[in-house]
Amino acid sequence: MEPSYVDAKGILKESIEYRKYQVDLAEIGSKENTMIVLSTGLGKTVIAALVAAARLIQHPDSKVLFLAPSRPLVDQQARYLRRVLDVNPEHVVCMTGHDTPEDRRTMWDEARVFVMTPQALQNDLVQRSYGLQKVSLIVYDEAHRGVGNYAYTFVAELYGKQGANPLSLGLTASPGHEADHIKTVCKNLGLTRVEVRNERSPDVRDYVVSIDTDVRYVRLPSEVEVLKDILYGLLDEYKKPILEHGFSLPNSRRLSRREILRVQKEVRKEIGSYTKPPRGLFLVIRNLTAALRLVHLIEFIGTQGLTPTYRYIQGIYEEVRHKESSKGVKDLISKGEFRQFENLLKALIDKGHRHPKADAILELVSEQLSVDLDSRILVFTRFRDTAIEVVETLEQLSDARVSRFVGQSSRRADKGFSQKKQVEVLEGFRNNEFNVLVATQVGEEGLDIPECNLVVFYDCVPSVVPYIQRRGRTGRKTPGRVVIFVARGTHDEFYHWSVISKLKKMPDALKEAEKDSEEEQTSLEDFVSDDMAGDSYEEKPKPTITPSPSDDTIKMIVDSRELPTAVARELTRLDVEISGESLQIGDYIVSEDVAIERKESGDFIQSLIDGRLFVQLTALRSSYRRPVLIIEGEQLIGLRAVNPASIYGALASIAIRIQIPILWTRNAEETANVLYRLAHLEQVAAKKTLRTRSGDARGTDAEALEYILSGFPGVDTVISRAILSEFGTLEGVFSASEKELQSVKGVGKKIAGRIRRLLTTKYPSYKE
Repeated sequence: MEPSYVDAKGILKESIEYRKYQVDLAEIGSKENTMIVLSTGLGKTVIAALVAAARLIQHPDSKVLFLAPSRPLVDQQARYLRRVLDVNPEHVVCMTGHDTPEDRRTMWDEARVFVMTPQALQNDLVQRSYGLQKVSLIVYDEAHRGVGNYAYTFVAELYGKQGANPLSLGLTASPGHEADHIKTVCKNLGLTRVEVRNERSPDVRDYVVSIDTDVRYVRLPSEVEVLKDILYGLLDEYKKPILEHGFSLPNSRRLSRREILRVQKEVRKEIGSYTKPPRGLFLVIRNLTAALRLVHLIEFIGTQGLTPTYRYIQGIYEEVRHKESSKGVKDLISKGEFRQFENLLKALIDKGHRHPKADAILELVSEQLSVDLDSRILVFTRFRDTAIEVVETLEQLSDARVSRFVGQSSRRADKGFSQKKQVEVLEGFRNNEFNVLVATQVGEEGLDIPECNLVVFYDCVPSVVPYIQRRGRTGRKTPGRVVIFVARGTHDEFYHWSVISKLKKMPDALKEAEKDSEEEQTSLEDFVSDDMAGDSYEEKPKPTITPSPSDDTIKMIVDSRELPTAVARELTRLDVEISGESLQIGDYIVSEDVAIERKESGDFIQSLIDGRLFVQLTALRSSYRRPVLIIEGEQLIGLRAVNPASIYGALASIAIRIQIPILWTRNAEETANVLYRLAHLEQVAAKKTLRTRSGDARGTDAEALEYILSGFPGVDTVISRAILSEFGTLEGVFSASEKELQSVKGVGKKIAGRIRRLLTTKYPSYKE
């Protein structure tokens, strides 16, 4: 039968195959702020495109914004939208951190459909590069991320305040298995309706095919059990002092990372309660750090394999060589039992021993390719080291053309895949250049990976979301098959049954969320009410400062690395005008005299350990007349196994020898309020100029020119750039008349007059 296509205004002819459930969901989503929960492969992006087209028709002068968590996903969505929307393809743009702020502002003015990462958008909104007033739709892809401090929550809050004709659409394959979590996501993103569809839904059933799921159990050989026993013995040894100090931990064979982190928190809290903590508590912290690594090693050796475990150990040694590890890790690798474990591991690898999963994957892939040589096979694993071993194992098969598929971040010797490389690999998989892809988490979320005949879970995942995403890579148009490997008596088994339990709870949680959305059909205006406007993603009091319209605008120069932080978001809520720059010295500049270095408590301790702290603060002191150090966090003593005397000594040196005042804040909100007040004192009360100063003469000639010109009263970095852009050289600036200077944007009669007066004023001690 000939396929039928969607016939709708704003959609190109014969570009979207007609599916009634997609059209129905798009109609709902175009009228109300909706969370759409739809299994992977059922066309969430199609629905978003239909809603986008409707909004652009309804509001012809508006813009549409698609947000996705990663750059490859952004690029993929932009390509799809250019293919289906009846919009000039040049007006569908990706905006990323690779584009300059000026280019992004120009693109925003000219284009209509934007696809971005939420982090890039947040940075632009914080700096007021543009606003969301003209945006008629924001699409939140992978909407389940909209919790805590993730950028989605901040974007949604600003959209609720700025949007003239706001509409929000959330898309996810799984928002979670708990009703409260789903409600939190909806509240944070301003979504008032929940629509759930899966393979069993009556309107979807005709469009899906069967997926056969097979759980295959493997047993660890005695050699691997011996390795685990050595680690358990070490774990018991490290636990003794912890238990002797009165802290509780379960049996070593049931000990989890969560339990260790719980006790770490308790110990640090106790350390913080002492002026001079007992030395034994630092031994407990050291042992807990070592125990954390041991539990990870036990999981690795049980679920991943021998070679990946050996690579992980080499990574530990690399940490120690680069002085990035703690005393607990150094103590662990010095133990005779650890060396015994390492030597036995290496000997087994040299003899050709490997995890039974390696043999199982060889057999499974060989069987699939023998049945259908044109098969596409996708193997998922949680760790990169394991992906390397799986690729090497499968390359033994003559019919297997294998590629690894990993994220962009590099980890020392293991270079990540650039966006270009990821696109090339996916294209190769689509064109049958590769028929087996071994992917880490990057393959789970959203990317347009071609439909696979076989999906293999090489290890089990502890979360529902990646489980559903992995499974959704097969069984779209033709019957699919999922095989899950579970190693008996390991974390695999615990994770597998944990996810199965969560999956059973999910339908009830979704039904409850749907029911609540039907009972409480509030408008977006009601949803973002006055009592929620202070912070849409966390129940906490409003900021203690709310600037009135009569206040002078507070400006601040912020280091670009600080823009994604909660502090920058809080400053935006306080209506501070932020300019992001790559600062050599300081994190926040509030005037020509006052610069602030912000240290979260953990970073303060780490910078004290690695020697950065005093270098940074000395440079701050030499460059600004009134430097300030803000330490953020409720506890400093006990965060690391550092002698409190060293911390107290450092604080004393900062206050007395370097002569920098120290201010303490509990969280990002308090930090933002302190920064606001410092800026208010300098800019409003003292009428001081905002500009950066640097004690380091190194840099480009352009930076030197900006530095010299910004020494004039009233001339900040932005104005100095504008003047230099107009006149080209300092000679040209200094030769210009007062009237010529006033032709530059931002330079009024007052500033121009000051520049001319100072250029002709004689120095008092000058002798003719």
